[in-house]
Amino acid sequence: MADERPLLPSLDDDPAAALHLRKSLRTLAAVTPDPAFKKLVGEVLDGRADLRDVFDSQTFTGVVGPLVTGAVEELSALSDEEREALAEQGRQQIEDAYAAEKAAQASRDRAVDSSDDDDYFDDPPSILSTDW
Repeated sequence: MADERPLLPSLDDDPAAALHLRKSLRTLAAVTPDPAFKKLVGEVLDGRADLRDVFDSQTFTGVVGPLVTGAVEELSALSDEEREALAEQGRQQIEDAYAAEKAAQASRDRAVDSSDDDDYFDDPPSILSTDW
């Protein structure tokens, strides 16, 4: 999983959503007993398969379809207050992910390129020069 590029082109400018998608796929692969699904998700995460191509495959829909159906049934059984609390929890998680990614990007932007640290010593001025 060395290739951490977004799995979908629409996520090129949204690293937090791209990371969330990767984590979601890893979670799905971890909880399913289907070895074909695990292999398929591994290929997507490793960049050997395109998510758009596998999304409609029988292997993918066979695992994800029932999970989505179950989630919709559970969601419909919740009260309005419970749904709103769940939505707020989701919004907070997304905000936290964006804040963490923004902080990580700022940290990467501030990182000093150590290859420039010793440029002065590559061609130091003569100690005998008179311009000091």
